[in-house]
Amino acid sequence: MNSQNSQHLDNISALDRVVVTFLVAFSMFIVSYSATRVYLIQSSEQTPQVKSSNVIPHPASLWSELGR
Repeated sequence: MNSQNSQHLDNISALDRVVVTFLVAFSMFIVSYSATRVYLIQSSEQTPQVKSSNVIPHPASLWSELGR
């Protein structure tokens, strides 16, 4: 029985090994990507979101409250 198993492993071509390696790597990528997305979504829901603006106001708008 052991010799049949080793013969079967010897019959696997290089192309088959490349395809299996690619499928394993791709499935690992999909699982890790999905897990990362779930983790980031959960962590962003737990922390309060502070909206910060990267827009710098015009200098004249800084003086607008003085005229009121």
